[in-house]
Amino acid sequence: MLNGIEKGYFMKLFNRGGYVLDFSTNEFDTFTLESIGESLCQKYNLSKGKSLLAYVDKADDDKILKLFADLLDYYEANCINDYGEEKYKSVYTKCKSVIAREKGSIIIETPEINSVNYSYIKSISQRAIRDIENGEYDSALTKSRTLLEEVFCHAIEAKKITPVTSGDIGSLYKQVKDLYNMQPDKGLDKRINELLSGLEKILKAIKEMRNTSSDSHGVGARRINIKEYHARLFVNSASAMADFILSVEKNANNN
Repeated sequence: MLNGIEKGYFMKLFNRGGYVLDFSTNEFDTFTLESIGESLCQKYNLSKGKSLLAYVDKADDDKILKLFADLLDYYEANCINDYGEEKYKSVYTKCKSVIAREKGSIIIETPEINSVNYSYIKSISQRAIRDIENGEYDSALTKSRTLLEEVFCHAIEAKKITPVTSGDIGSLYKQVKDLYNMQPDKGLDKRINELLSGLEKILKAIKEMRNTSSDSHGVGARRINIKEYHARLFVNSASAMADFILSVEKNANNN
């Protein structure tokens, strides 16, 4: 397992004067939530670097290893060639060897998301936009679809109901509509009802676009090419819908 010196290597590589690599606070909380099931800045109410240090000081070694391994993967994909990384080369090599040595003891399953809130929606959307800026449109579409699924499941579980397990995002949305009585209301302004009915069209388009264009399905010849501005529309539409559903849930459940 990790000793104190080895933990120090990782902290030197990842913790840059209170910052952790290139993460914003929301992005770091989302990353740690997906990695080890906890949003560290939210948990400790400290800076990213101090929150990481507090976690490493108290957590079990298997969880620390899981987080370090995920951070190292992120570092290799996004930061290894940035802002004077030459001076970190020897530290990176040491960290890489520690992960290789301990690989068999690292928990590989992704913890269940246990905190869906506005910050989470914003951070996932920001990561999807970053994918678009990097030309990774398929990945952006997948993140957006997954975000909607998670928000739908959150709203359903808030009513103490088990979400459908078919994996059909349309079925999840129907469950949400039924549970929160999101049907056309003659008492509402017709323009509001038109907006609500538009959600159905947005969801249908997202579902179909994802099935033919995202990186989650081997669709072969049916794959379509989309433009950067189409991908942005997709991500922003999914984000707006996720924000709305979360608002409906919070209003109905008084939280």
